[in-house]
Amino acid sequence: MLWRVLATIHGHAGILAAVALLHPAILLRRGQPLSRGMRWSVGLTAAMTSLAYVLGIAIYGAYRASVKRALFTASFQAGVLFETKEHLAYAVVTMTLGATIAAFAAPVEARGVRRAAAFLFAAAAVLCVMTAGLGTYVAAIRSFPEP
Repeated sequence: MLWRVLATIHGHAGILAAVALLHPAILLRRGQPLSRGMRWSVGLTAAMTSLAYVLGIAIYGAYRASVKRALFTASFQAGVLFETKEHLAYAVVTMTLGATIAAFAAPVEARGVRRAAAFLFAAAAVLCVMTAGLGTYVAAIRSFPEP
């Protein structure tokens, strides 16, 4: 039961992260220095993305122990898609943290660095939507047992 609740929270946090990643991408696209509100947006986006990732890591042990084999048995394609989802999630969190560091550390005159951060946030948003979609697809397969 707890595993299912954590998995649900993880999924919702992932979808919120996908939406949140668009905000700093839009704010930073012109390369302007971070205002106080922009700093909050970038920081909260990094926190939301990290929360979704950490929750995924927290439930990974239960998944690997009792669900992974049954998932691959039920549908090899779904198993491979879930493994792909894990790799995409890692790309999302690393791109988000890199973009966050770039946005905060860029000197005032470094508009190009903030534009690059905007691009990274946008790319992370696209990958995050793909990750959430794959996770939702795999979660919809009810033929595997709950841990």
